[in-house]
Order: sequence, then C-alpha cells, then structure tokens
Amino acid sequence: MLGIKKNKNEKELTADAKSKVKEEKSVLVRNKKTIKDIIAPAGVDATHTNHLEIVSSTTRYARSMIISTMPRMCTFPQFLRSMYTFGDANISVFIRPISENVSQTDLNRRINEIESERIVAAERGDINRERLLAQKRMEAEELRDSIAGRI
Repeated sequence: MLGIKKNKNEKELTADAKSKVKEEKSVLVRNKKTIKDIIAPAGVDATHTNHLEIVSSTTRYARSMIISTMPRMCTFPQFLRSMYTFGDANISVFIRPISENVSQTDLNRRINEIESERIVAAERGDINRERLLAQKRMEAEELRDSIAGRI
C-alpha cells in the first residue's frame, strides 16, 4: 500500500471545509420547511383536529366541509341557509358539475337497478315495496328527462 502523508496545510483545509459544510447544513436544517409550514403558515394554528385557528388581531376559526350528496328534495339556497346566516363568517361554496353524459349514464343504470328490484318485489308479492320502487323509478326518469331537455 502506498502511504500518503498529508501536510499540516491540507489537514487545516479539510477541517475548514468540513466546518463550512457542517455550518451550511445547520443553516439548512434551521430554515428547513416542513409540510405543515408550507400548508399552514405561521399565523395558522393547525393543531386542532376539527378546525383551524387563524391568529391575527382577532382570532378567527376556519373549517372545511364536504357535502358529497344533497337531499333528494331540497332547494339549493335554502338547504345551506343556516350556514349562510350563521354570523360573522366568510362562506364559499364550490359545486363540481358533472357532464350530461355521466349523469345520463348514472341515471340509466340506477333506473335499471330500481326496475330489477321492483320486479323481484312483485314476484315476492311485496306490494308496498313494489309501489315505492315504481315511484322512485318515475322520479328518476323525470330527472333524466329534465336533464336531457337542458341543452
């Protein structure tokens, strides 16, 4: 093996380089942003599980709600009226529309499912269930026809 001797200057250079790298790493570690820091800035306390606390001159609270389906029979503005009239709150509603083709396909599939259930109920002699399913089928067909009429 070859013995390589390092002189004193080389050792000092490597020690200086190591300390600079160590210092740079500590600066990076100190200024490192976590996912929480990126999503929730310093004025937002996200430690609670069901709401955010926004700290400024006045403390405010924020909460997100997702409504995946609406009731079958409702008027949209009245459905969320209590949320709008809650008090000093900023409220925004986002509605993700679906295409007409998707809604038609889903409604056709649902109408077929209801009709199959109605036939099974008729074979079993369950008159009440058959009547209820016939009513649901008519409502679904009316909804499908009203969507198809909008162009």
